[in-house]
Amino acid sequence: MSEDRALNVLVETDQLIVVAKPPRLIVHRNEHHRRADACLQRVRDQVGGHVYPIHRLDFQASGCLIFAKEREWAGPLQASLREGTKTYLAFVRGYFQSNEPVHIDKPMKDDNGYWKDAVSVVERIGRSRDPRCSLLRVRPKTGRFHQVRRHVRDLYHPCIGDSDHGDSKINRWWRENTLANRLGLHCFRIEMVLPNKQNFSVTSPLFEDHFALFSSLPWWEEALAIEPDMKLPPIPLLKPGSEDLSE
Repeated sequence: MSEDRALNVLVETDQLIVVAKPPRLIVHRNEHHRRADACLQRVRDQVGGHVYPIHRLDFQASGCLIFAKEREWAGPLQASLREGTKTYLAFVRGYFQSNEPVHIDKPMKDDNGYWKDAVSVVERIGRSRDPRCSLLRVRPKTGRFHQVRRHVRDLYHPCIGDSDHGDSKINRWWRENTLANRLGLHCFRIEMVLPNKQNFSVTSPLFEDHFALFSSLPWWEEALAIEPDMKLPPIPLLKPGSEDLSE
């Protein structure tokens, strides 16, 4: 496949491949977007065979995305991921007050309207009063729909750029006055024990839009002291015109 369609491969083994999902690219096609550009099709073309998504990331979110390379490995890898740890970076509105980790366990309804347990641990790694914003490290302990986005909203710090759970007036200010032009959510790291009992860890560098934005803010050095891997060389965005969707 052409280089401008290839996704950045973070890790590849006989069982799995982990890519850095770009923003504004869906994970796989669906009934609403049957012919859309998608991560699954791109990764399939890169490896030359079928691949099977182990988890999802929102359209405007970025970061670590795992695919199994054989169907029979999908279930065991999903089980490993459920017992593992996903670390998200959430760029949010407001000055996050707590200096200690905050545990939030507000339940969420599933697609059938049933309440399900939902637990996340939220830590502040950067904050400023001017502009008034924070960078949070969020580790969801369960895997509910939009869990990270909904839990930071429930703490009164919605992700900047979140059109579903955020503040449209605040989002518009950030779009018009800064480099923040999409959802402030990045799957930064995944750690788990693989089905073969080996420890596994993968980190996705920031994409160049978040890198440029975060490094321009007053809390950048504070955040780097806690998560130095944010300083890894950023990943280029998709070339203009390669996205088939708009949110």
